[in-house]
Amino acid sequence: MGSTVSTLSARKSSAGSIDAHYLSVNGKKPSLFQRSKSSLQFRKRSKSSLTLSDSSSGPKGGQVVPNRQFSIDSSDHSDLSLNSDDSNNVRHSTGMNNKPLQYNRDGSANSNTTTSIPNGSLPDWAHQSRICKDGRTRHTVESAPYMLPNDLTESDRLDAQHYLVRFILKGNYNVKLDPEDPNLRILDVATGTGVWALEMAHEFPKAEIHGVDISSIFPADIKPSNCHFQLCNILDGLPFPDNYFDFIYQRLLVYALSPDQRRKVNAELLRVLKPEGHLQLVESDGIVYNAGPEMEKVNQLSLETSLLHGVDPREVQSMKSGLKHAGYTAVNSFNIALPVGDWGGKAGALSSENMHGLATIWLKGEVGKLDQAACSAILEKIDKEIEELQSYYKIWLVVGQKPSLAATQQKEAKKAASLAGANASKSSQSPEQCYPSPEMTTAPTLASNNQ
Repeated sequence: MGSTVSTLSARKSSAGSIDAHYLSVNGKKPSLFQRSKSSLQFRKRSKSSLTLSDSSSGPKGGQVVPNRQFSIDSSDHSDLSLNSDDSNNVRHSTGMNNKPLQYNRDGSANSNTTTSIPNGSLPDWAHQSRICKDGRTRHTVESAPYMLPNDLTESDRLDAQHYLVRFILKGNYNVKLDPEDPNLRILDVATGTGVWALEMAHEFPKAEIHGVDISSIFPADIKPSNCHFQLCNILDGLPFPDNYFDFIYQRLLVYALSPDQRRKVNAELLRVLKPEGHLQLVESDGIVYNAGPEMEKVNQLSLETSLLHGVDPREVQSMKSGLKHAGYTAVNSFNIALPVGDWGGKAGALSSENMHGLATIWLKGEVGKLDQAACSAILEKIDKEIEELQSYYKIWLVVGQKPSLAATQQKEAKKAASLAGANASKSSQSPEQCYPSPEMTTAPTLASNNQ
């Protein structure tokens, strides 16, 4: 990993800008995370000068260092939720034995004992995982295009990915939240192993934290009392009332949603968000930039596999406009370049491990169909390419806010007035005005052609 720690360390000032802290390291040329800019926008550059655009002051040979350190949880995770059933290549979940939260019309919960859904209260997909040809297990929901596994190997990758994202973003959230607010409600969409929700429950002990996912790989029993997990296919809607959450967090669903489904999910999240509540999205398009020939093959495999399931990873590049179109306000977007490889320091080494996990899925999956030996040979070549070319991922951080109740009412009033005016205009027109005569619809070009 090298002797230096190189990562994006930034804190937002009251004016919304990002201030970077520099530390000179042996006078070396700045690498990817040695510069920052308030907009964090990408610009095209050669492999020898891959840095973020910089207009801020600071030592030329400086290096961004973290303003706080994080430890990585390396504890083992036992697979208590899946038992093998080799007779039909389907694994059945046995860890769902708690009552789900039920909500009254006012949004209050009438049960405090939920972690997941009891057997029999959800369709069969909720209790099963299918074993695929690559030996990995995946969910069985036909309507959900999510193509990544849900086994222990993937759980480990997701946990490591969590710490990587938290490391480069300097925390679990980028909006203002009050830890003393006893009415604070937070939702983690596609919670996975639940690690983000668990950390938020510890940081906000007075808050009500919820995590939902299509696979039951989240904790069933060992968790804070204010943290609740539920099985849920978000494509079927969320099991929460309108205007319920103050903050919603959704991360790395790049391989889970088609463009149309992403629009529907944006609308559903807006429904359960409180007026003036915030939604934070963290995404990557899954493409490794400055890629060599072997890495480019993996990029192509990931795209082909995604498109096969109706998912276009490049769609995440337009998340900002997507939130605006869905009705969110105060939408802000930040782009971050995440190095892949030891050349990028600690963050680069961690993202290289994450890349290995994803690349293995694509290489051995339904499109790549390679065995382990061929996969390992390609990854060995890729490791050399990413160091030589200084490869990197692009990360998008997008934050939007639900309009205030007054703003929503004003917008609906204007819409109603506009509709009423349009109806009045139509009713005042005569039949001759509404329906043109046959002479008016005759195309002059047809007449000239007949001459």
